[in-house]
Amino acid sequence: MLDVHIPQFKDYKVQLAFFKDVVNVQDIRSKVAELPFGFIDARNVLSLEQLSSAVYKALIEVKYNKMRSKNLNSEVVLSLSPTSNIGDALRSFGIQEDSSVLILVRVASMDESSEERDFSSLIEGSEIELSDDNLRKYADIELIKRVCKKQLK
Repeated sequence: MLDVHIPQFKDYKVQLAFFKDVVNVQDIRSKVAELPFGFIDARNVLSLEQLSSAVYKALIEVKYNKMRSKNLNSEVVLSLSPTSNIGDALRSFGIQEDSSVLILVRVASMDESSEERDFSSLIEGSEIELSDDNLRKYADIELIKRVCKKQLK
């Protein structure tokens, strides 16, 4: 798991993890609303910068009370989208039925329980290093083009 520290938001803890060969996507999807994580289909992410920008944008939205989703983790997923339609963002960037590579996101205030939830029992897959090289390796350029083209119509 990668811990990200954003200097402007010292009151928040950001944790990211990358998984490949995930086989229990249906189970995760059925529990996603009750879990303290956001799940991103990694096929739509090309770089750590893209992911970091989404986290930063979500934190800005919280700071100025402009959050459009129910929680901070889903706000990160929404912030990846080129549009502001929450449903489209979750369908395009969230966990899909055919997802096998996932990015787990947890953004929590320091006030919240500092207990790190054991996600290793939740996700049946292999955790790999979250790096630009690995993101590029699993990114699906054609899928990204379709998602962006569809959302920008």
